[in-house]
This record gives sequence, C-alpha cells and structure tokens, in this order.
Amino acid sequence: MAIPAQARDLLEDAVANGVGSAAALAWRHGADRSLLAAGRTALPNWSNQAIDAASPFDLASLTKPMATLTLLVGELAKGRIALGDRLDAHLPAARHTVRGAATLSQLISHTSGAPAWLDFFAATRDVPATGRAAAVQRAVLTTPNGYDPGSRAVYSDLGYMALGWLLEHLTDQPLDVLYEARIAAPLGLRTGFRRISATGGDAADVVATEVWPARCPTGLPLQGVVHDDNCAALDGVAGHAGLFGAIGDVATWADCWLAAVRGARNPLQLPTELCRRLTTTAGCAGTSWRHGWDTPSRPGSSAGELVPADAFGHLGFTGTSVWFAPADDACAVLLTNRVHPTRDAVDGIRALRPRLHDALWRTLPGSPRQRPPR
Repeated sequence: MAIPAQARDLLEDAVANGVGSAAALAWRHGADRSLLAAGRTALPNWSNQAIDAASPFDLASLTKPMATLTLLVGELAKGRIALGDRLDAHLPAARHTVRGAATLSQLISHTSGAPAWLDFFAATRDVPATGRAAAVQRAVLTTPNGYDPGSRAVYSDLGYMALGWLLEHLTDQPLDVLYEARIAAPLGLRTGFRRISATGGDAADVVATEVWPARCPTGLPLQGVVHDDNCAALDGVAGHAGLFGAIGDVATWADCWLAAVRGARNPLQLPTELCRRLTTTAGCAGTSWRHGWDTPSRPGSSAGELVPADAFGHLGFTGTSVWFAPADDACAVLLTNRVHPTRDAVDGIRALRPRLHDALWRTLPGSPRQRPPR
C-alpha cells in the first residue's frame, strides 16, 4: 500500500516549514510497506546533504522499546527474570538503593516511583571520564522516589536506565553489543548505538539534531552524536536513549512486534502471549501507559483522532514515533529531527503527528475512519 498523497504532502510541508530539516515515514498495512524520506541532514550553511531511506536519525526514546524492551522480552521468555522480581534480585549495584526495591513490572510500566528526569550530565560533568558512568549509575539508583510505587504512572528515563544496566549484568555484555547480536544482526539492521568515544568522521550521513550550546562550542549541530545529555554522560549507550536508526531499520523491527502481537511468526521469535500482555496491561489504574508502551489518550493523542481502539505506540524527544494498530495489521513509523536547530519550537511536531496519522488511519477499511479530511 502506497503512502497516501495527503500524508506525503503533510510530511514534505513540515520539512519546508521548518518542523525539522529532515523527516522519514514508513507505513505498513498487511504485507505491503512503503517508505518516504524528505529534507536535508542539516541547514543549508552546514552539510545540506539530502536524506534517503538509509539516513540514520537519532531515535531518542524509541530506544526504550526498540532495544531495552525487546531485549527484556528475550530474558523474560527464557525465564531468567520475571515481571514481579525486584531489580535488586538481579542487579547487585541496586542492592540497598531506592531503585532496587522496584519490581521489573514497575520499571517497565513507569510506575516505580522514579521521577521523570534529572540532569545527570551536568551533575557529573567534573567527574573524570573513567568514573563518570559509575557516578551516573549510583545517582540513578539512589535518587529518591517522587511518589509511592504503584500508585500512578510517571514516564521516567531513570527506570529504563536501570533496566539497561540490568540487561548488561544478566548477559555480561555491553548494551550496544547485545543489541547488535540479538536484534540488529538477526534483522539485518545497519544502524545502532554510536559510542561517543568511538565516533570518528563517519557522521556526514546522519541526520543532524540540535545546536545545543552546552555541547556545541563551535556552533555546529550535534550530528552522529547522541542528543540526549544523560545518554551522552554514559558515552552514548543507555537503556533510555542512544539508538540511531534509518526508517527502513525501524520499520523492520516494528514488523516483528506487529507480527508477534498478531500471533504470527517473527524473526526475533518474540512470544505472542508475552507481547500481548505487555501491550495491554497497565502497572496501575488510570493511565494510558502499558508495559513499555503508551496507548492513545482521547482526545488529543499524537496518534490522531481516528486511531484504532487497539493501538499502542511510543514517542521520542527528537521527533520520532511508532504506532501499531494490530487488528488492522498496520503500523506507522515517523522519524524527524524536530529539535533541529533548536528544541524550543514544539507546535509544528504537535500539529504534524495527529494529522499525519489520521491521513494514514483514514485509508484503513471500515467506518468511521474512512471519511473525508476535516
């Protein structure tokens, strides 16, 4: 199924109007998948390189489901861990800490009590490079709770940072190596984490993000280096952010989750019962969040007003998103660099997301979605 003309126009207009300098879209319905890329890797007075379906974007928080959650599914399926286990039962560094008392279910569903975000980059700026990762880990694990665990959901980077360290301890492998072996290689993906300490001159094809004064003394944008500051403090590899991916790569991974939830075979052998449980059960009452996934909040969801009732998905700060509609065998992946050249403008991406998704959902069979644009 080709990307609808209205969706193509919305994407291209968004780039022309400065929502970001680049955008890419993947639309899958049934066995058919289409890709669209538009824009440039940076503003004209910088690299100004046209992007295509192979251009890597900074995926930001899509790292949570694409890397951390998908890897956790593998460990849960093997029985090495269980959702009801406390973090400190498996991660020695978490013993006698606040985070250690949280269950894996609470961490995955954002109900652990952890606050949403703290600036660990600034707090550890003066720590020597050899000890910075340990300092960040200690700070994340010992930060006091912001609310009673299980009482409500607060979307939290801290919980997924802890889950990333859990995976590293369980497998005795760095998260980037684990992702490459268990997800990227089996799926044939060409992109992944980019360690800052190993980044060379190979970033010209990567879509640029922000000119962030704290990290861009030359005035050039971050390009090929993770945008998220806390992930940068961890050398570009963390459980909450750090992944780079081209639109085709993200769509290939998304196909696996869609197949698993629909009960079909998939290359990663994600188990259907577990994936359905994660996408449909919440960690507490009164929240749109499930285990690792969000569901549409009505009205006003970024997934649009016509989003199917069974939809689930996730957003990323840099302007990325993925939304699934299992009953319709459909999935939409949107990648942008909406933080380029600055994160301050948010109206453009907030308007684009629901309108773009509605243009896609409208093509699905059945009423009321098949109705003329408003």
